[in-house]
Order: sequence, then C-alpha cells, then structure tokens
Amino acid sequence: MTRRSLFALVALSLCPAVLPAQAGGVGRILDEGVFVVSRAGTAPQTESFKVVQMDNGLIRATGQILGADSRLSSVLLCDSLGTPSTYDFITKTNGVTTLEVRARPHGRRMAVTSSDNHSNESMKEVPLNPGTTVILDNGLVHQLYFLTLGKRTGSVDVIEPRTARQAAYSLVGKGLEPVQIGRRSITATHYALTGGPSPRDFWIDDAGRLLKVEIPGAGIVALRDEIPR
Repeated sequence: MTRRSLFALVALSLCPAVLPAQAGGVGRILDEGVFVVSRAGTAPQTESFKVVQMDNGLIRATGQILGADSRLSSVLLCDSLGTPSTYDFITKTNGVTTLEVRARPHGRRMAVTSSDNHSNESMKEVPLNPGTTVILDNGLVHQLYFLTLGKRTGSVDVIEPRTARQAAYSLVGKGLEPVQIGRRSITATHYALTGGPSPRDFWIDDAGRLLKVEIPGAGIVALRDEIPR
C-alpha cells in the first residue's frame, strides 16, 4: 500500500467524527495530497488533506496529522470566496479526545466554542465579514488553499479557531517563482500574508493548488510530497 493510499484510509476513519451534517454529498475533488511539515527542533510530520467542491457549491477541506500517540483532524466548510461556514477540529491522544473546537456562523459573527478533557469550556464570538474573513488554524497548513479563491488580494481577516482570536492581515502577490518538489521544478505564484501575528509565505500553482508554505515565526516549512496530478 502506498503512503497516499494509507493516508486516504486514515482520512476516512477520522473525518466522520468531526464532519458537519450539512456537508453531505460526494462532490468533485479540487485538490488532494500530503505535506511534509518540518518544524525547527522537531522531527518532520505529515499532513494529509483533501479539498472537495460539494454539490451545493460549498467547498470542504479535511486535514489530518498523525503523531506517535496523537491524531489531529479538521473539517472546514467555506463558500466560493473562502468565507467559513463551519469548522470542526478534534485532537486525540492515546485514543482520548483532548480538545474539540467548533465554529458556527451567528449572523455577521462566528461563534467559536472549545472544550477539553479537563471539563474546561469556552465560547467567543468574532466578526464574520463575507469575502474577507478566513479560518487558518495554526496547527495546519492546507487551509491556506482558501486565501486566493476569487483572486483575492489586500485585506484579510483571519480567525485562529483554537484561540478564538481574529487578526487583520494583508495578502500580497509576489510574482512567479520555481518550487522544487522532489527532482522536479514547477512554476508557482508566491503570496505573502503579512501584518498579523503569524506572517506566512505560500506558493500556488496555476490550478490554485497549494505547493509550499513557510511560517518563519514558527520555524515551519511545508512542502508537498509530490507534484499534484
């Protein structure tokens, strides 16, 4: 069994626990793959993901990170501009759920609730501005896919769901650059997300698929394990 097949099976086993009920339907796969994520001072991890265009027009992104004794999984549902509709996140350690986070729209605000295995619960609402608000979980890289939907540049309001905080960023296109994946080079558009507490650089191919991510403040470099097909 290939590594990609293995991660696909894991995704099927993890995602139902956090999948929003309204996300039904099979849809069309927009992107799917695995990132090798390197963090300063730690062993590399793999992040598998899938982005699907649903029959109702919404876009669903699922992601999973597996550690030696931990599993992290997420489901993000957005409209065609990347505005979040729902978000579900769960972390398990040795089979025990240690953190659950849910985000749901409440008018022009997003209600973010979290609970852990120590009976700690919290709820906070943050502004939700269609067309400019996105969700980016600091523990995942694949969600940057949504940043360039609709050829967006300029002001972006980023919700970090696990801290229930929102910050203003600016998205800037930096032009075409080569990205080396394995023994091959592919031309991609370099974007910089700047101005907020966690700046990021990322590279998108001509089909809108995320190839590479750098988060300098966290010492993170994430690269696709192979060129998208």
